[in-house]
Amino acid sequence: MSTRMVIKTGVAARDSLIKGASFMADAVKSTLGPFGANAVLEKGMKVTNDGKTIAQEFMSTDETENLGINILRQAATRTDDKVGDGTTTAITLAQAILKAAIRHLPTEKRIIGDMTPMEVITQIEKERADVTEQLKTMSSPITTEKQLIDVATVSVEDKDLGKLIGSAQFKLGPNGVLIAEESNDEEHSVKHVNGVRIDNGFSTNMIAFDPATQSLNTPMTRTLLTDYVIQSLVPLAPVLKILTDQRVRDLAIIARGFSAEAIQEAIKYGQAGFRIYPINAPYTDQKEIMRDIAVVLGGRFIHTEAANIEDVMISDIGTAEKIVARRWNSEIAGVDDSTSRTRVKGRITELTKQLKASESDFEKRNLQIRIAQLTSGFEIVKIGGNVAKRKYLLDKAVDAVNSVRNAFQEGVVAGGGKALKEIADKMPADAILKPALSSVYEQIISTGPKDFEIPEWVKDPVKVLRVALEEACGVAATLSTTLISTAQEQRKPLDQMLGVQVSGSEE
Repeated sequence: MSTRMVIKTGVAARDSLIKGASFMADAVKSTLGPFGANAVLEKGMKVTNDGKTIAQEFMSTDETENLGINILRQAATRTDDKVGDGTTTAITLAQAILKAAIRHLPTEKRIIGDMTPMEVITQIEKERADVTEQLKTMSSPITTEKQLIDVATVSVEDKDLGKLIGSAQFKLGPNGVLIAEESNDEEHSVKHVNGVRIDNGFSTNMIAFDPATQSLNTPMTRTLLTDYVIQSLVPLAPVLKILTDQRVRDLAIIARGFSAEAIQEAIKYGQAGFRIYPINAPYTDQKEIMRDIAVVLGGRFIHTEAANIEDVMISDIGTAEKIVARRWNSEIAGVDDSTSRTRVKGRITELTKQLKASESDFEKRNLQIRIAQLTSGFEIVKIGGNVAKRKYLLDKAVDAVNSVRNAFQEGVVAGGGKALKEIADKMPADAILKPALSSVYEQIISTGPKDFEIPEWVKDPVKVLRVALEEACGVAATLSTTLISTAQEQRKPLDQMLGVQVSGSEE
């Protein structure tokens, strides 16, 4: 049976797209701020006020509206990919920018607007660039531990956990990596491990992928490192058999790439009880960073110029205590013992000699970052408490971890949307972004008690605001100027198709 398409044109197409996007935005933005609403999600009966998690669950019964939801969700996902936070801010800003942009465009009642679609897009981009520059000018760098604790506390909405996260990141420094995970312990805690962060992520979302966190999250796992493109797992069959004979159940392969055939083979292994996690090797400094990872995890880096992939031996296999792989980056943590510490110390000595001999500023910067990661390693914040509490706090802790890292990188401004509102107050009356920039502040204030004011110590990371605004402007420009939509027709429930009431349904 052929697929039927729902096609809309003109203002009707644009309005349906925006209606769907606004449907999701109204729900997600209600979670903003210390008095934001919670949502109960059917999947796992989860209670959360994490905007990213809620956005993943939204769907409309109208095909075109659902298309608008997906477009807005993609903008939120891109924000999360880039900074790991700010999805609710991006969604709130996008809805407000949409409302402002439409005032300048044709509607069903107004045939001609005062701006063309291209003029609207150009104006939004011009104003966005100006706001970004003002945010950078207003930014204050992180210089004290208390600043990071404040940033973490605002995000996680828990003073004790905020202090734990902020203090851990300050100890690590701007290049140190912090990870949040659940713990069966009653109390929250922090654990130090050796590790490396890379600028690449999972090769497929069909193996051990968590839609809520948009990541592949492994337990203790064995590892294979190579710069080969894995075309098939057949050449690795001998070493895979040894691992299964040893009752190993998890293997992460970090490689230059994976063919569709290799991915399917990995899925089949998983169905048989042996999970293979395909993870893409780093984009930059691939060979050298893979050697850093080999030092942390043990085993050997299988380099194309030095070894054949079919000759991999069990002694080449390393061990990771934890791997968190997202779309564009991953954290890889090794087992912290005396043997690994000795290996890491030797590698740091080697890289320090390279740093002293280098005459390239670019190379020096990369070496400094790599040395800092090997020196500082990771801190893992373990979220304890009863099951319901730790699952609720985990989403917020992940956002808080990303917030403190972003704050360290580009500084902070007045929080709760106050910095954006301050910029809006200075903009000319006809600026498209003027009303939109106050939307975050106004939403937070609207949910608070009478005479509620955002405290001075509350700060927003500039990087999160910058990226959220960039993605919001992009999706608003797209949706407000789209006049044609095509969507696959959704299947109707049986009672609607038959035009009768089926057993168990209500009038």
